[in-house]
Amino acid sequence: MQRVTTIIGRDEAMSDFMESAKNFVNAAVSRTGWEAQKQMRIHSKQSEVEKLLEQRQQLLNDLGLAAINMYQQGTLTDAQLSRICASIIELDHDMRKREAQLQDIKNEVYVAEQFSPSPTMNYTPPPVNTPPPPSPGPGATAGASSMQRCPHCGDSVRSNSLYCRSCGTKLR
Repeated sequence: MQRVTTIIGRDEAMSDFMESAKNFVNAAVSRTGWEAQKQMRIHSKQSEVEKLLEQRQQLLNDLGLAAINMYQQGTLTDAQLSRICASIIELDHDMRKREAQLQDIKNEVYVAEQFSPSPTMNYTPPPVNTPPPPSPGPGATAGASSMQRCPHCGDSVRSNSLYCRSCGTKLR
């Protein structure tokens, strides 16, 4: 009899376990369904808000175009709006200029020859022992032939310099 009671107890425990598992799964499914519906509602509201923002932006664009047209026709009387319109027109001009520069850069073609070394068929290396330079004549200072004066600041610069090291003036 005790064995029958034990079996019945196991059956009841198994039944309770199955009922508990069923309730757990149902609760999880219910929660998942609710979360999915919530996400759909959120997405729907976000889409509505985005559409309203797009409509608002379009109205602002229309307002801006109307103000710029009035400014260009000379019929815009508000000083603040006139300054804003002038700034927008200046920005538009700058933007078109930079877009053209960008297009020029995009259209550039790499020319391999311009970066390759030039041929050296007629090249003769300098002699190993070069004679010393002739000494300067009387009254001349040493190194005067290789030095010049910057026309801008007056500092001495080498004769083959491209720029003055003192003031940055372009020499050639």
